[in-house]
Amino acid sequence: MGLLENIGNSALGPTLARADAASLLHGAIRVERVRDGWVRPWRFSSEQLRALGSCQAWHPGLYRQMARATAGICLEFTTDSSEVALEVAIDDEPSGTRAVLDYVDGAEAALPHDGISCDVDGRHLDVRLPREGEERVLFELDDPDEVPLGSVMRLPGMGDTHHVRIWLPCLRGCVLRDVVGNGSVIEAVPARPHLLVLGDSIAQGFVSEDPALAWPAILADRLGLDLVNQGIGGQVFQPGTLFGLAKSVEPEQIVIEFGENYRFEPCRARLVTRDVRSYLLEASRLWPDVDTVVVTPLWHDELAYPSHPLSCFESIPTFLSAHVAPHDQMRLVDGMRLMDHKTSLMADHFEHPGPEGSRQIAERLYLCICARRGSDDGRRARALEELSRAPRRTFPLAELARRGRGEVVLAQDGCVLMRDPGGMQLLWSRDRELGRSVVEALVEPTVVDCLEPALVRDVELAHALTVVLPYHLAIYEKKTPIEVDAERDIRRLDDSFFDVVRSTYSHPEYKTDDEVRELLRSGRVWGGFVEGELVGYIGEHPVGSMGMLEVFPEWRRQGWGYALEATLINETLRRGETPWCEVYPDNKASIRLQKKLGLKVTPANEQCYLGASRETALQGVASRGADQ
Repeated sequence: MGLLENIGNSALGPTLARADAASLLHGAIRVERVRDGWVRPWRFSSEQLRALGSCQAWHPGLYRQMARATAGICLEFTTDSSEVALEVAIDDEPSGTRAVLDYVDGAEAALPHDGISCDVDGRHLDVRLPREGEERVLFELDDPDEVPLGSVMRLPGMGDTHHVRIWLPCLRGCVLRDVVGNGSVIEAVPARPHLLVLGDSIAQGFVSEDPALAWPAILADRLGLDLVNQGIGGQVFQPGTLFGLAKSVEPEQIVIEFGENYRFEPCRARLVTRDVRSYLLEASRLWPDVDTVVVTPLWHDELAYPSHPLSCFESIPTFLSAHVAPHDQMRLVDGMRLMDHKTSLMADHFEHPGPEGSRQIAERLYLCICARRGSDDGRRARALEELSRAPRRTFPLAELARRGRGEVVLAQDGCVLMRDPGGMQLLWSRDRELGRSVVEALVEPTVVDCLEPALVRDVELAHALTVVLPYHLAIYEKKTPIEVDAERDIRRLDDSFFDVVRSTYSHPEYKTDDEVRELLRSGRVWGGFVEGELVGYIGEHPVGSMGMLEVFPEWRRQGWGYALEATLINETLRRGETPWCEVYPDNKASIRLQKKLGLKVTPANEQCYLGASRETALQGVASRGADQ
């Protein structure tokens, strides 16, 4: 029996560390003193509760029930105790909650699907409820897998300090009194800026089974923020329900997740779009400088539970897109991309995500929030840092970042996603699971240059990009110039050579007339001459890759290809840059030339372009085309 089994014994009480639970709360908007030292934490202001229960609400009784739940509220502290007990009395289950959970339980005995759980030093302890007749839950904090130094058990208060976070129920409310430990100290952890989540039952935590496993809790932890979870089962966009909130919350990030509940009842599009507009306008006025992500409805199984025939649910994404656009701090996220479309991820098999579905939502939302966060210069510097430890095949990504071209969408944790000036996406990730989440959440179904072989199949399946074009990457890693025969006449071409270049380029589909003229005007094309006659040329694509190597038929096999590319290599070295190019596997002559010139050639199975068709793939790679 643990030392805290008898905390009601007054003889033991003074020897224990005690702290008022109210002083340890995170995520509570206010605290109500109820009786004999017991307190009720609330996640809504008094003004909000009046709005939620007003005659303007769709289901005021249901909303009042759900508002009592302590979703997202936790106690956080450090202690030298090996055991802690939380004095807690949990409310009865709301009737509206059981209406949802019956779909999960079916004919089986009704389960709570909720409770109190604990994170200790990054280690998660399972959810639990007070035993019958008791008003406390007990957690053992020491890791049973760690052997004490010298195999001698440490006395309470003599061991390591633990960082503890106790999560209160998602689906019920509760009252608290003290946290009691068998050590000498329990110290509150300072509050952090907030992640404010505004949403429905999917945000509240139906049916994550554990309050720590609800996606808002996971997302807040990833962002390093305290969570204020205002998800309410059955809620929709209801203007007026944010009143009084700004006095209590200082959000650093906001997520708005409404729209699912329009599926279940008749609704008029004109009224719904008015409510959407008004609600988003209220949020924007309260927090005009806070990054706000607005999520369109998530995937559901329409066959298992069809939407009401008089619902305007299908129009919700359109309404959101229209009314997010006027607010500079708001971004729209496609909820359909936040979770795999599998009923196995739904606790009720049609709409409410279970623990794994909730984890996917949190991970992909985290990536959407991180994407384009901060300045472009900051993301570019982070991308270069990540790529400095990456394989050679990621060189095109590094060159784009270094040259300041394109857009860095995401750069973190060994993963970089960029879009080049032509719209092609370049992706690399050291971690397969992270890369897959990026593919699902951020990669668009256009053209992708996949620089991680393990992710090719994921890109194919996620976006139906079934045309795969592998290529070799060739890089000149030496610092010494290549000797070129001084007798050869090689010089820059200007736009007076437009007609001949345009008519002889083997891949005219890669370049428009304007793009060819711009290359010539900017001095990026070099030509070889014999007695004043042009015999061939080579160009440099805007991203820095060498290409457009053409030697006219009557002058082939005379060393002109070698001389032209060597000249461009030397010019690139002179600028302090690294020469490189891309070559398709069937271009054997070019592969031999790259090796003869001393370029390192990667295997073609390490990188590839993906597109919906060969034509779109080739159009997408025009700015870098493997056209050597």
